[in-house]
Amino acid sequence: MMSVQFLQSQVFVYPLAERFLGPMLVTRFAGALMIPIQMSYPFIANLSGLSLSLMLNCASIFINVLIESALTGLMILQNKAVDQSQRGAANGIAMTAMSLFKTVGPAGAGILFSWSERRLNAAFLPGIIA
Repeated sequence: MMSVQFLQSQVFVYPLAERFLGPMLVTRFAGALMIPIQMSYPFIANLSGLSLSLMLNCASIFINVLIESALTGLMILQNKAVDQSQRGAANGIAMTAMSLFKTVGPAGAGILFSWSERRLNAAFLPGIIA
């Protein structure tokens, strides 16, 4: 289902937004709009039944459209920044870096979280006393 949604947003939503705003503003707006939507998930969790399902699906679809828009905009900006002869190398480096950070990111967050839980009374990154 998500692949169909990604395809639809890439074919219909992104070209319209890019035509009116340009790839730089689309990327900026997508990044800025993702933050409040991600922060609304704890409040969505307080709902129940059909409203919970509906709000969760809408928020997830909107986040996925914004992620796709941001990534597409970044790839377009990167391809415009380098010469034609260097695009393959630049795309390879960008994809390698993105894969590396997607791999290391969750592990780094887990390490940081466990470190903060052991330091309950620290001034920097204190843990949560339950």
